[in-house]
Amino acid sequence: MQHDSAKTTTRASSLIRARKSPLLALSIVFLCCVVPSKAQTLAHPDSVSPLKENPYLKHKNPWRWDIRTQMFVRAGIVRFVNGRYEEELTGRLHMDAFEYTFPVVRQGGHYWTPNQDIEVSLRIEDREYKPNFQVLFTPDSRAEYIWYKSDIDQDRVHQLHMSQVSHIVSADTVFDERLAKSIPWPKSWPLEAESFLTPVVDQVNDDIDMEGQDRLTMMVDRWLEGNNPKSIDQVTLVKYLTGKVIEHVRVTRSPEIYAPTVHRQSLSEVLSDGFSSFPSSSWTGFLARSADQIALDPSGSPLDLSSMLVGVLRAAAVPARVVVCYDNSNVLQANERIHAIVEFAMYDADRDQLLWIPVDPERLRDNGRRSNTYTQPWEFFGTNDQLHNYVPLAYYFHPPVNYNAFGYPALYGIRTMPPMKEGISQVISVDVMNSPLRADELNSATNP
Repeated sequence: MQHDSAKTTTRASSLIRARKSPLLALSIVFLCCVVPSKAQTLAHPDSVSPLKENPYLKHKNPWRWDIRTQMFVRAGIVRFVNGRYEEELTGRLHMDAFEYTFPVVRQGGHYWTPNQDIEVSLRIEDREYKPNFQVLFTPDSRAEYIWYKSDIDQDRVHQLHMSQVSHIVSADTVFDERLAKSIPWPKSWPLEAESFLTPVVDQVNDDIDMEGQDRLTMMVDRWLEGNNPKSIDQVTLVKYLTGKVIEHVRVTRSPEIYAPTVHRQSLSEVLSDGFSSFPSSSWTGFLARSADQIALDPSGSPLDLSSMLVGVLRAAAVPARVVVCYDNSNVLQANERIHAIVEFAMYDADRDQLLWIPVDPERLRDNGRRSNTYTQPWEFFGTNDQLHNYVPLAYYFHPPVNYNAFGYPALYGIRTMPPMKEGISQVISVDVMNSPLRADELNSATNP
């Protein structure tokens, strides 16, 4: 695999030793903690949106975040003996051939990076390291991720802890849908948008085959009754197809579509919403399917709504991408925290302006939006006053090609030699604290 970006400066951050807890076999515990960002000067330029002035999309109510993600690897098997769990160390990691990847999100429809800093730290057993890492990009979509390859000559590792901190600002959006309808289809898309046209669907390791792509194209053709997608203005097209996808995907709470959970007290408790959950916002992974699979079997989770919509829009020649977010709304339960929205691209050639418009298909579905209401105003289509709560984590559920998550997709990826054996499990835990950007700060930043 070729890597195409330069090394990034690393920093060491303090590490917290993981508590022992009953996990299956070789367990990977991944935590994402969003903590308050450091204070900025009132006139700091990163406090306002970097989006060029335009009449279509505006940001308001920005919130600043530091995102700390942690991955714990523990080679242990759990046995239930005499009424209690007992853990036994088994297996080992070969650190001289260990690779790790994790996504980094920079800028999109409702978010931007206040700085480029990424802090990475590593603990192996009881020893701390300052790992050298690179910032790379997936070959097709150019989604950014960090990549670390160990140069540590140690082949009997039972415990590993990787920690990283990155930074983001998320804001609510106001979209002038009527005016945006006047933007013509571009003669060609900028590279950033074009890369989210192909492949039609992001898959675990491989692009979907031609049969799967044809299946989506035929579905779009049927929904449009044979009309050329570009004969319709782009906003109307996306809105109508969003309604069709909401009608197509039957969101269910059937247990078989959810990842099995590894519970601290009970090793088998299945929860809803397309993934399984610990208390305190933690998961074993996400049951995220590709759009061609959802087209054949439309019973799925809320996450499938976003995956399906992205596939359908790309089949209709609209650049689109999933944005996997952590939803910090106070009213939510732990198993509702991971929330996938969709962004589609628009390009105003006269202004040389590329826009990513946020769409929240799950909220639209809950509000009763369908294809027969596409001429009506839709809250959560472009305009969304909840996006300051959505902390973006990734543009994909799956790790980049040739890297593995174990059991179910879980954003990160690992590769080792020799390969890790079967019996590997993982847990993802997310905890959030926030730091609002006050109105007086925003005004000072806008008018220094």
